[in-house]
Amino acid sequence: MKFLSRGIPSHNGISHEINCTWYMIWCASVASIAGFNVGWHIGVPNMPQDVIINCTGGTESGTSLPACLPMSAFTWGYTVAAFALGGFVGGLLTKQLNIWFSRRVNMVIAGAMMIIGGILSSTAINIAMYSIGRAFVGIASGMSGSFVAIYVSEISTNKSRGALGSFFEIFLNTGLLIAQTCGLYMSTVPNWRFLWAIPTFLAVVQIALLLFTVESPRRLCYDMEYDKAQKALLKLRNNANIDEEFQMLKEEVELQKSMTEMSMWEVLSWKNRRITWRTVIVIVVQIYNQIGGIGPMAVYSVGFFSTAFNGDTKLATDLVLAQGTAYVVSTFICIFTIHKVGRKGYMLVSTLGMTIGCVMIVIGSTVGYPEQMAPLIITGGLVFSLTYGTGCGVVPWIIAPELLPLRALASGSALGNGANWLANFVVNILWPYINAGCGGYSFTIFAAINFIGFLFMLVFLPETTGKNLGEEDDDDDMQTATEENFESTACCKSTK
Repeated sequence: MKFLSRGIPSHNGISHEINCTWYMIWCASVASIAGFNVGWHIGVPNMPQDVIINCTGGTESGTSLPACLPMSAFTWGYTVAAFALGGFVGGLLTKQLNIWFSRRVNMVIAGAMMIIGGILSSTAINIAMYSIGRAFVGIASGMSGSFVAIYVSEISTNKSRGALGSFFEIFLNTGLLIAQTCGLYMSTVPNWRFLWAIPTFLAVVQIALLLFTVESPRRLCYDMEYDKAQKALLKLRNNANIDEEFQMLKEEVELQKSMTEMSMWEVLSWKNRRITWRTVIVIVVQIYNQIGGIGPMAVYSVGFFSTAFNGDTKLATDLVLAQGTAYVVSTFICIFTIHKVGRKGYMLVSTLGMTIGCVMIVIGSTVGYPEQMAPLIITGGLVFSLTYGTGCGVVPWIIAPELLPLRALASGSALGNGANWLANFVVNILWPYINAGCGGYSFTIFAAINFIGFLFMLVFLPETTGKNLGEEDDDDDMQTATEENFESTACCKSTK
């Protein structure tokens, strides 16, 4: 595998020139278990919806817990949205948590929230308890998106950052696929409750496995634990020569600590125009992780496609599972090609491909007879899934550390994650109304949104592939210094 062609360097190898090491893959994989749980909780409501809200599996559970939680489809939409609203809160909380605690500690906090939410959801006795559990899981998911992205970016080399950063999305898509597959066979009473318990167990496993990973060397340097940072970097780079990389790392961190950490307001207030604009780009890219229609595809797709296929639930279910497989396959493709295609390249492929997929679904759903147009709908769904997985599914999780200077990373990353989950909330809360009002034309809205995204990425998204973390700090400092000198000069002239 070319990705690992220089992954096991000799002791004389230069650390920042290697591609990857097995220990870096291990640490990224353990961190990305959180992505599996996020994907699971995104997809898990899809299959057992009727059993839970319409009691189609009966009202006798054989346990002390109720067999189902009767509610309307619109109320169910609010429980789905509770997950996204929790993600919004969790995303915003990461701003302070990333400052207060180390990367691994933060991942443990997110895991603990995942466990609490999973227990509440799987043992829910009423709608309120179930919704609170979904909100807790959402908070954990919102936190994980930021914590894992920053941790993986900080343990990676420049050449491996794109590939390792894709792990979160691979795990997420795998979790989504397996959740839907399990839901196909476990959407019965009382087995549907175990669907919410499985990721709870995995969160416990992840917390245990984090003991066998290292803390981010960058964070250790920030905490002035230089010996630990050096040992961690040496282990991550498989005993390569880390002298040059470690010295660069120390200098970057010292530069960061010499500057005031930017608040969310400072990041957005155009105090530094370059940072504000880059933050806007991060927010837009993060929004396109959700706003292009992936929510309805993941959560409501069985119902939508069943209607499009004239009530053929089996065909709709098969398409949803095929889409889940497409997500995983496309993300694997991204791992080995993102360094060549680039972040911007894949975002263009993704937004344009999703536009085409949405148009195909609309045409297939509104023209001709279902049995004639089913192949077009299936093709559209697969095109949407394959292209989403390469760009909009992956790039949002790796773009912030590459685009923002270190002093703005905590705030910018939190704003991006918060925007991601806010978009998730808005789409999921509105989709039942959109689908009820627009029917087969529902995905016209997403076709327009995705095409607008394509134009934005084409014009405004810079390419960040291969850049060092914090590489832009010097430019930002120069701009800040220039502005300060200009203000000082102006002040002196005014006093004369």
